[in-house]
Amino acid sequence: MKQVLGCIRRADERFSMINPNDKICIGVSGGKDSMLLLYGLKLYQYFCRRPYELCAVMLDLDLKEQDTSHIERFAQSIKVPFEVKKTDIGKVVFEIRKEKNPCALCANLRRGALNNYAVEHGCNKVALGHNREDVIETFLLSMFYERRLHTFGPVTYLGRKKVTLIRPFVFLPEKQILSVVKRLNIPVLPANCEVAGTTKREQMKKLTAYLCTVWPDAEERMIRAISETQKYEMWDKLRLPPGFETDAQVRGGQ
Repeated sequence: MKQVLGCIRRADERFSMINPNDKICIGVSGGKDSMLLLYGLKLYQYFCRRPYELCAVMLDLDLKEQDTSHIERFAQSIKVPFEVKKTDIGKVVFEIRKEKNPCALCANLRRGALNNYAVEHGCNKVALGHNREDVIETFLLSMFYERRLHTFGPVTYLGRKKVTLIRPFVFLPEKQILSVVKRLNIPVLPANCEVAGTTKREQMKKLTAYLCTVWPDAEERMIRAISETQKYEMWDKLRLPPGFETDAQVRGGQ
């Protein structure tokens, strides 16, 4: 857990994630990332100099029956208030909307339900378990499918809800999560979605794995390139020398 806590502290100090008297709602899917985040943020309370409260919620998407009793017992054992919240998200996505590419809609509905739960329970922050590879995969997805350079932020303020999303695992490698969860025997649930493992994100995961066969430290290089903003050298029009006209400006003047 030493490396896990070190990565939480690195993200916290770099991006000012946790402030005194925060009440943080942890979004728990039952997967390895969110379960380790639940445990990690509980342990971090003992080392962080800023006091904060925790609670956790798991959204029941109404897809398949799942036994969550061992997840509930784990949360109880580490003294984090935990609740399974019933939703109809699965029905909306797969039966009503019948989405061919359901991931985006499902993610939006889950975020909305999670943020609403946080507000209803007096939380000012929501913690998500996205890890280092999730950051990289999102960047690649945006580049190849949206034609833009983008990935989610470590800290995101939602003005309408007055809730801040934090992602304490953005520097933590997925392989480290797998190792710690297995070693500590932290309970996890299998993926509860029929499209799991067949998404575009899975393609990016395979691409990243290939890049690591060429450069063993490719993931660390990419996360540094994303996080070290002072080194950006993109084709930003604001960087063009005075008097320089872009193609679009030339066409517009014709």
